Amino acid sequence: MRAKNNHAKENRLPPLPDFLDRANPFARILDLSGDALVTVDLRQRIVFCNRGAEQAFGYSRDEVAGKPLHLLLPGGLGTLPPAAIPRAGEGEELVGRRKDGREFSVRVSLSEVEFEGLTLLNLVLRDVTTRASTEERLRAALREKELLLEEVHHRVKNNLQVITSLLGLQARSIKDPATRSKFEESRYRIQAMAILHEILDESSSLAEINFADYLRRLVKHLIKSYGAGGRVRTQSDLDPMICHRDVALPCGLIVNEVLSNAFKYAFPGGKSGEVRVELRRDTSGTIQLLIADNGIGLPREWNWDTSQSLGLRLVRTLARQIEADVQVTSGDGTVFSIAFRDGLTAGVQ
Repeated sequence: MRAKNNHAKENRLPPLPDFLDRANPFARILDLSGDALVTVDLRQRIVFCNRGAEQAFGYSRDEVAGKPLHLLLPGGLGTLPPAAIPRAGEGEELVGRRKDGREFSVRVSLSEVEFEGLTLLNLVLRDVTTRASTEERLRAALREKELLLEEVHHRVKNNLQVITSLLGLQARSIKDPATRSKFEESRYRIQAMAILHEILDESSSLAEINFADYLRRLVKHLIKSYGAGGRVRTQSDLDPMICHRDVALPCGLIVNEVLSNAFKYAFPGGKSGEVRVELRRDTSGTIQLLIADNGIGLPREWNWDTSQSLGLRLVRTLARQIEADVQVTSGDGTVFSIAFRDGLTAGVQ
């Protein structure tokens, strides 16, 4: 009989601290916090909760006083042995349960304190249901925009291809060679834009483009368009490289103009020759693009800065747009050296 009484005495819970009264200065300070604060002893009894916890869970302070922690946290900390609670999942998201039975996600932060000879655990509980819902809505909105942009690139690509086809049909009906040539040049420029949107349509990124692949397709298209494959040998040495689309497109149009000029004028009278296209990134991160031919070179009186050719005026305008440095040399052929940034790290101008 004595042993039974001793066993009951050993399992009798110590009295709760006396700071449950709202008049207690300590309780009043904790009530000022915007977070839900719950204090438990090592036996997981709730000894205190502030107004934030009352609002979050729907219980009054008196209703939870002395109750087990799993009343508020049915899983996670609420089911751990007392000795394991101080070491449990700091900052993890757990499940909380309101008085009406609704469950919600809470993030728990723990701290251990000594109060009037008792070891207590302070739990800061933050309702993250709203945050999770907001994040999910943002993810859904982002995905919707990505799908929209994918559709835009697909439609733009198709529309540009329709335009180039219409220009090609119109050009074939024009008898004046000079006028027909202007139509063809416009068609090639539009096709250069269509190729970029074709790559974006295929890419997993809506902003970044495989620039080397873009140039490779563009060069192939121009060789076919000008019928230069049989007499002009083209060498491409392109390092794998990623560019922002807002840099890749102007630069692609520059390549279109320079190569078009080489195929049209560098090898007159059906002469054969060679065109090189090289792409490198130097140690400073600047992209170096070189387009060179071994043709007849530029006229002696030609001036890069003042040339009134539509194509070269377009090149100057596009170069300023991407802040590219263009150097032109002519002797045994013509060399265009173009230096620019990829538009990814420093932002697109």
